[in-house]
Amino acid sequence: MMADAPKRTIGLAWYRREDYPGIRAMMADPHILAPSYDQWLMAAENNERVAQEAGLHVVRVMMTPDEFAAWCTARNLEPASGARSRWVQEAVQVRPGAP
Repeated sequence: MMADAPKRTIGLAWYRREDYPGIRAMMADPHILAPSYDQWLMAAENNERVAQEAGLHVVRVMMTPDEFAAWCTARNLEPASGARSRWVQEAVQVRPGAP
């Protein structure tokens, strides 16, 4: 019997309720994020569930406004969707399988 192949790991940017307004305010593309934390959370949990049902291992990557701003500044990146994706990708590579 063949062993199961390891699940592919993907990351999802994750926010705390108290950080969400600051995250939206700092982004160059706030329109891409849901207008409220509750709307974002509902969509994020749905995306997480769909990915898990597709057989992917999902890692929630916590993003805070201060950390993300410093990270963007250090890399000379505009805080926008491309940078958010890169933040998540780098975090997953650094700590694969992290909860």
